[in-house]
Amino acid sequence: MLLEIIHGWTYADIKENMPWENARSFCKRHYTDLIAIQNAEEIEHLNRVLPFAPYYYWIGIRKIHGVWTWVGTDKPLNKEAENWAHGEPNNEGENGKEDCVEMYIKRTQDTGMWNDISCDKKKRPLCYKASCVPTSCSGYGECVETIGSYRCACNDGYYGPECEHVEQCATLNAPDQATMGCTHPNGNFSYSSTCDFHCAAGFTLQGSQSLRCNATGIWTAETPSCEAVKCGSLEIPGQEFIDCSHRIGNFSYNSTCDFSCAEGFELQGSDRAECGASGEWSAPIPNCEGTGK
Repeated sequence: MLLEIIHGWTYADIKENMPWENARSFCKRHYTDLIAIQNAEEIEHLNRVLPFAPYYYWIGIRKIHGVWTWVGTDKPLNKEAENWAHGEPNNEGENGKEDCVEMYIKRTQDTGMWNDISCDKKKRPLCYKASCVPTSCSGYGECVETIGSYRCACNDGYYGPECEHVEQCATLNAPDQATMGCTHPNGNFSYSSTCDFHCAAGFTLQGSQSLRCNATGIWTAETPSCEAVKCGSLEIPGQEFIDCSHRIGNFSYNSTCDFSCAEGFELQGSDRAECGASGEWSAPIPNCEGTGK
């Protein structure tokens, strides 16, 4: 057996010919699986380090429901990764069912390339032991085997060699007259954090009620603000006088207006009106009626 260790990834050439199913069972029992070819660099490497074997080598690809599939990952073979020898696959076996794949090593023609062949034929298993382990990529990315190591394809919102970092958004503060409630599944004000805003009575929200930290570390909207509810302005006819106090803004929530009459007139109605949280005055404008004195 040839056992070549390249950092964490181990290739194993088993010097015993066996059917494809037996070969895969052997590899899964002692290693990870039959080898899954990643790229042209790996093909060149294997062709360089492996010895010539008259019946060649089994690799971890098989036709499943009519689709050539990498058995270790259950992913279909894509067009860009195909490495068939000239005229292959041709499905021209004895029983017309060539569902497994052998790899030519150090062959005078089509070396490093593939041929479809009956799974019952006996060839050498070409096993590998993965570099990837369950803790690779911190659980936030896909571990991709490479020659000599692996790389992490991080999920959205994560970065770093092991996907160990999460994107951070700017810290938010509740605006005036508002309450803010946030959830932080991945850490304070980080990717997937959400913040909801609610204004106090007498104020209306201007902007988005809910903000989310996206995968690039940017909030989905600007922080909203709370604007005081407005009541209609008061027009004073005749002999009425008005004196208003505006705590927040002209004729807005919590504004108060006091009414009085000119000498010789008497107020008919309430002498004060307040702008309420609903945007309505607490009382109508009163009238001033002459006393006849």
